[in-house]
Amino acid sequence: MKDKYLEAGQKVKLIVSDVDGTLLTSDRRLSDDNIAAIKKATEQNIMFTISTGRVVSMLDYYIKTLDITTPIIGFNGAVAWDPVSKETIYDIPMDKEELSELLEFCKFHKLDYGVMTMGVNYFSPNSFRIERYRNYNEFAKSHGRSIMEVDIFDENHSCIDGIKVYKLLVTEQDTNKINIMLKKLQSMQNTGYTFSEPTLLDISEKSADKGLGVKKLAKYYDLRPDEVCAIGDYDNDISMLSYAGFSVAMGNAQPNVKEHAFYVTASNDDNGLAQVIEKYILTQP
Repeated sequence: MKDKYLEAGQKVKLIVSDVDGTLLTSDRRLSDDNIAAIKKATEQNIMFTISTGRVVSMLDYYIKTLDITTPIIGFNGAVAWDPVSKETIYDIPMDKEELSELLEFCKFHKLDYGVMTMGVNYFSPNSFRIERYRNYNEFAKSHGRSIMEVDIFDENHSCIDGIKVYKLLVTEQDTNKINIMLKKLQSMQNTGYTFSEPTLLDISEKSADKGLGVKKLAKYYDLRPDEVCAIGDYDNDISMLSYAGFSVAMGNAQPNVKEHAFYVTASNDDNGLAQVIEKYILTQP
């Protein structure tokens, strides 16, 4: 009897992995096992890249460590960027009028919010989320990698005038405030949202999601869905799992994410990504 997972894995020509909760351990480390498995895949001419809600400037360490040459998908699918040519393959910025309305709404309700761009990323004066990015910058600098530029909004958000914004990020522990924001978002015509963590609301142009990013990348390389493996753990990964022929949910994934996966691997702390690559995707001896 044929192993259906091995049969599907052997068709894969492109692996697309989420970052947090998938590629990285819970303490945000890149494990030696994952690095080794990815290197073996690329040596067998299987392309590897990442699809993440993170901004492009927050990925330099992982791109360099993993020698990624395939375009990466950032901002939850709003941008695909080529790390070799340093050029954008496609981009879908937020609607300026709706973004302006949402920023004023966030300010009025005293939410912790920020906007993500290809340059400087701005945050509300009350933001505690900004500390995570400052910590990443210290980590990146210690490894000789580029940093993510961060700053605080001016009073009227005029600092982003003329700048493409790809994501509005709301970090909020108060579920009442999250619900207020969700109600507001449901009235928007061109703006959509997803969760990348329980308290992390990712807001972008309605058509932008990881599934669109993976679909565009597959078309870029003239690949069929069954030649693509997508691996993830959270709500914002469902769209790319739904597209890929070999869709993999991490062992630590939410139950609804596992429902959209062809295969469930081990957790991110047990090298689930490396395990599925080694067991099913690499050419068997």
